Amino acid sequence: MTREEKYASIFQNETVYRPLQEDGSVLLEVSLGCSWHKCAFCDFTRDEFRLPPMETIRHSAQVLQELGIDGERVFLLGQNPFVRDTQTLLEIFQVVHQYIPSAKEISMYARIDDVLRKSDEELKALKEAGLCDLHIGVETGSDTILLMVNKGVTQADMVKAFARLDRAGIGYHITLVLGLGGKHLWKASAIETSRLLNRTHPKTIWCLGLHLFPGTVLERQAKQGLFEPMTYREMMFEERALVQNLTVEDCYFMDTTAMGMYTIGGLLPQAKESLIETMNSFLRDEHLTVVSQPDNGIYS
Repeated sequence: MTREEKYASIFQNETVYRPLQEDGSVLLEVSLGCSWHKCAFCDFTRDEFRLPPMETIRHSAQVLQELGIDGERVFLLGQNPFVRDTQTLLEIFQVVHQYIPSAKEISMYARIDDVLRKSDEELKALKEAGLCDLHIGVETGSDTILLMVNKGVTQADMVKAFARLDRAGIGYHITLVLGLGGKHLWKASAIETSRLLNRTHPKTIWCLGLHLFPGTVLERQAKQGLFEPMTYREMMFEERALVQNLTVEDCYFMDTTAMGMYTIGGLLPQAKESLIETMNSFLRDEHLTVVSQPDNGIYS
């Protein structure tokens, strides 16, 4: 078995999903699929949710050690590994520190309800054991849209969860989906999302343009005329309204799907005006066209 084959053997999915911010992190698979499995827009609803046993996780960590793959930051793979109970997560952290001794930071995806199920004491214990950041898909701050796409949480849930993470000293990176409210609710989404974010302290805000994945509920609704998708140009109006109303501080804002072909970003609040001007320049250029939709911003 070659080195490449041995490394590939520790991942059960053909595609390894991680956030853009985790480029360079050591990857350790600890879950597969999403425990919620019900969001109307999400392509992961087709994937089976599984929690590999500790023996499998330990073996994967051993392989990483044998291959000399090391680093100060480890990203635990899976759509929401934070659903695992605290004791199991602490055991996984011990495995990380045993086989990747240089690891100082541990991060992973999480849902809002994963956070809410854990006590303040549990969050503190996880922080002390090495948990640095959680990547959380907020998508939108509009309760109407959250209900429409069956996200399973409310804006109030989000405010509560982020406040508890702030108290525990656990950082968080927020992902938003532009266009999720369609042509009728984009203004409400922009305003309500900015109101939500202004009550939080995210390290980054990552915007992605909605992609209608084949077989999803939202894609079927669009075909039936029950949902009106927005163009990337229309999403830019939503994004501009969002940024205009943001007052977050020390937060890096980025959109890797701007107009379907560009990446824009900057540190808020310092880059707020330049971001808005960039968006205005896109909107003024009527010759900008999108030939195809990119993926939904998941990098591997």
